[in-house]
Amino acid sequence: MLPRCFVFCALLMAPSLNVVHFGRNVVVAADQKPHNIACFLCSAEVAGHATGNVRVFAGNVSLNGSVAGNVLVLGGNLTLSGNATVGGRVFILGGRLYSGTMPPAHTVFPPIVFLPLILLVCVTIGGLIVLTRRMVRGPVIFPPLPRL
Repeated sequence: MLPRCFVFCALLMAPSLNVVHFGRNVVVAADQKPHNIACFLCSAEVAGHATGNVRVFAGNVSLNGSVAGNVLVLGGNLTLSGNATVGGRVFILGGRLYSGTMPPAHTVFPPIVFLPLILLVCVTIGGLIVLTRRMVRGPVIFPPLPRL
């Protein structure tokens, strides 16, 4: 009976510790204290105190409160207000940092870092299109050249 009660309590407490959203914006009020915040294809606005990390993929982060851990933004921008604090590192890949106060350690890679990846995807898709056309049509047979 005790393990079932423990699992049930852990499942009830899990949503209050971690906030994970997909396609829906995350808003953390000033009185909330989640542990980790993860957001995929959406944005996060943190006015409270996150005791863990904030990770956002393909979205923006607006930080007005504090984060005890790291802030990771992939494909978006990070906006820090004047009273925002980050305890760990800030890593932004494919975005910009708009800051009233500079975080202690930050790494920012501009969106141009995605250019080789985009070119690789375009070349791969183009190669697949050419290969598919050849498989459907068969080999190209040219008529013989006229004799002079």
